[in-house]
Amino acid sequence: MMGKDEAAPQLMTVRQLAQQGDVTVHVVRNYLRRGLLQAATHTEGGYQLFSASELQRLHFIRTAQQLGFTLAEIEEIIRHSLQRHSPCPLVRDIIRRRLDDTRQQLDRLLAMHQRMERAIHAWAKLPDSIPTGDDVCALIEAVAAAEGGKFVKSTPRRLLGRRPTQENLP
Repeated sequence: MMGKDEAAPQLMTVRQLAQQGDVTVHVVRNYLRRGLLQAATHTEGGYQLFSASELQRLHFIRTAQQLGFTLAEIEEIIRHSLQRHSPCPLVRDIIRRRLDDTRQQLDRLLAMHQRMERAIHAWAKLPDSIPTGDDVCALIEAVAAAEGGKFVKSTPRRLLGRRPTQENLP
């Protein structure tokens, strides 16, 4: 039994947890559905209440996401931790792969940036034109002609978050 001087741990509602975690209520509910967060208890009215440890868990999830971890990977990391296994080797492995993927994406983005710069310089010299029927935009078609008809199958935007394969490499 607690004495008069002892305060009960402060519990938070979903909304309070979201506010203190600087996320939306929708994000908290999504994490709850995925099992990343758990309510400490429920009120008689059925409201979920959360302890400070869940706020700490919420901060952990957001930090992991900022490092590039997916929610599925974060779930696996948390599962390792709950099973009293060190998640550190898993975390290192994932981040090493993510670093390689990020380098490849960055290379593709830099190549696209260079193509865009070359195109904008070339386009400054070209007049506007009206399509004749078989063409769409003379500016874009001029880039294709200048590059000898080379076609890049995917743009980096479509590749973000995906592992590169032979089929989607430029």
